[in-house]
Amino acid sequence: MKNATRTILMLMLCVPFTAVAQKVVNVHGKGTYVVGENENITLTEAKLRCIEWAKTDAIEQAFGKSITSNIIDTNLSSTGAEGTVESSYFWMNTEAMSRGDWLGDTRDPEITVEYIKGELFFTAEVWGKAREIAQAKTNLKWDILKDDDGRQVEASTFANGERIYVRFRSPANGYVAAYLIQSNSSETTCLLPYRGDTSGRFEVKGGKSYTFFDKTSTPPAPYNIKMTTEQAFEMDGIVIVYSPNPFTKANDTDADDALHLNTLGAREFRDWLRKSQQADREMVVETRWVKITNKDAEE
Repeated sequence: MKNATRTILMLMLCVPFTAVAQKVVNVHGKGTYVVGENENITLTEAKLRCIEWAKTDAIEQAFGKSITSNIIDTNLSSTGAEGTVESSYFWMNTEAMSRGDWLGDTRDPEITVEYIKGELFFTAEVWGKAREIAQAKTNLKWDILKDDDGRQVEASTFANGERIYVRFRSPANGYVAAYLIQSNSSETTCLLPYRGDTSGRFEVKGGKSYTFFDKTSTPPAPYNIKMTTEQAFEMDGIVIVYSPNPFTKANDTDADDALHLNTLGAREFRDWLRKSQQADREMVVETRWVKITNKDAEE
């Protein structure tokens, strides 16, 4: 009887801690970005800024102020028939590294714009799911690479048509997926598991280094991947999804020919990612943004 009572008490004590570790809540936040009269920024860029700040506000209200933001702010000059044109691109990836994760939107952001005394006020209101982090995340090691005179070097900028590789290592056995997000597209591309892998899972061994998308690596990739754009430049995101627990990639659409990878809608991808993280508190999702330039498009 004493052993049974002790077991029941231990189970009761464990329940609160499990609930805290898996706490997922609905969050809501607002963010405002002010565009000055002489500021060189597009309407799209201003909207992105206020949306990300609204997400920061939502997470901060739910879990505290341990917020970090990965900011990419680039400037580009192009010369054409009308002279030199200056343009800029901004993206901010917000994360609550120690207090919470933004799991995804539950409805589309709403944006209002006001013009007051020569300045534009962009205000975004967001709704989403967020999860409190109750333990340290798995520490992943991964780098984005490209070719440089026959060597693979770390890179954040690619010329149109340059090949991209990802070097990856995890401290423990697990499963990994990789996706490509294009800032000017409504689709998300599945890079890993490779297209021909019908299991929908890519297993990795802890401590082993992998080079994805490289035909000469061990194990070899079935194809190389090139970064392309028809614009002067664009920002693309590489999303790495890792978990020590088995998970299956999103339900994407098979491409019509061998030259194109499987894709799914951006909203479908966000929904899959949010649900996957809600079901697996050990899942790690990391995004890094790269710039692709096309000199021919500038002319």
